[in-house]
Amino acid sequence: MDRSMRIGIVGAGISGVTLAHELVKKGYRQVTLLEKSDRAGGKCHSIEYKGKTYEMGALIGLPSYRHTLKLMEEYGLSERGPLLERAFFNPQGAKISQIPMEQMSEFAREFKRLPELFGRYEAIKQPGFGDIPPELCRPFAVWCEQNQLPVLKQVFMHYFSAFGFGSIEEVPAVYVMKLLNYENLISFIEITHMISWPQGVSKLVKVMADAAPDLRLTCRVRSIHRDASGEMRVETDHETLHFERVIYTAPLRGLRNKLQGMEPQDRGLLELITHEPFRVYAYRAERLPKMSGYIPGNMGDARAGQMMAWYYRWGDLAENDLVTVYVKENGRLSDPEIRANIESTLAGLGGKEIRLHMMKRWDHFPHVGTAALENGFYRRLEELQGKYGVYFAGEIMNFPTLENCIAYAKTLISRYF
Repeated sequence: MDRSMRIGIVGAGISGVTLAHELVKKGYRQVTLLEKSDRAGGKCHSIEYKGKTYEMGALIGLPSYRHTLKLMEEYGLSERGPLLERAFFNPQGAKISQIPMEQMSEFAREFKRLPELFGRYEAIKQPGFGDIPPELCRPFAVWCEQNQLPVLKQVFMHYFSAFGFGSIEEVPAVYVMKLLNYENLISFIEITHMISWPQGVSKLVKVMADAAPDLRLTCRVRSIHRDASGEMRVETDHETLHFERVIYTAPLRGLRNKLQGMEPQDRGLLELITHEPFRVYAYRAERLPKMSGYIPGNMGDARAGQMMAWYYRWGDLAENDLVTVYVKENGRLSDPEIRANIESTLAGLGGKEIRLHMMKRWDHFPHVGTAALENGFYRRLEELQGKYGVYFAGEIMNFPTLENCIAYAKTLISRYF
């Protein structure tokens, strides 16, 4: 392609800034990032409190995040932040074992079989969702039952549900395996060194956004239209912009109302996308255990609106009275009721002087269900790449972790640009 062509990227989260980074590396000179917020980052949302950073969105990275680590190295960022120490608790605040002693021998037997079972699905590690085996279109809990993994099913739930990705009783297995392949699962279980971003995960996105040729904040895209000449006209809150190509990384379901001339069957495909409503709270509290924690008993749908986990950051380096708390949305509960649930749990953990600092509500984990996967959702979605002069990247394309978003963005540029 002509390296002087004008390329617009909608969304300045990790996918958008990675796309800009890769395009510049390939010699493209006219790359514009359009972001509706007043900051780059999206769910990479670090806040500063008393001189230290805390995470309100993306939380930690794993040692297996090779693309992420390479970008951090390129931009001179350290991965060595506060250490993560964690434990498991019941809803009343008492410490428990992740795996009850009576299940340990069964856990060992199941875990020994896991490499062989996961070895059948090596293709899942590649960016995107290629041909998905039929058994991975069904809920992960069903896959566990079919493969006689009752104890490991609980372990997967702890690391999948706690971070807002929904219930393994409903979410198709392929998504769970995107997050928790064997290497990643080992990192979670053994608590090997995590990437914890001393300057906050937002720092990576910020420095990448600052390096982009043209970053425009508070620039909400209203409509996208390809004219008869093939030029892309993008209407924003502030002005009309013109590009030869557009790459869309914002929530893809919203594109159906912005892209003019979209055929009904293509618009209907995007309407299949759903998400998990998720909240992250930052609370000030004294006398909490100086560790992060999971509460497995609060992770089912029946306990939505209860605190599933919390992140006690900086515990190994400094005194700290701010923790971030993770909660699955419950539309039947009011905000005060959810707060009362959280504060009761924090008090049960020993917390004193409990005060809300801030809260973020996210439309988290865009995905589709079993029927859509079985009907070739991702094959049809990939066939739309470039059809209207618009290409897609972002969370829905490869699962919403930094590493998966970065990997897909790099693949998209390699494939089409």
